[in-house]
Amino acid sequence: MDVDLRVEFDDSDKYDLPGPGAAFQSVVYRLKVKSSSIPENIQKLINHAERGCHTAQSLRQPVPVIIETEIIPD
Repeated sequence: MDVDLRVEFDDSDKYDLPGPGAAFQSVVYRLKVKSSSIPENIQKLINHAERGCHTAQSLRQPVPVIIETEIIPD
């Protein structure tokens, strides 16, 4: 299997310009599967893997993002 992951986002926020913000606007996984299995079994495996993918699930649902900082003096 070969996976190509692509995201789209507006980088205007990075330059302090007006825009939609720095969040991804889309995420596309392109899968190329070389297998002798029947397509139905391959799709079942992909569905199972997707349900267990923390990244995909976190992108689908808003989750709190917490930044914890500890400053250690020199």
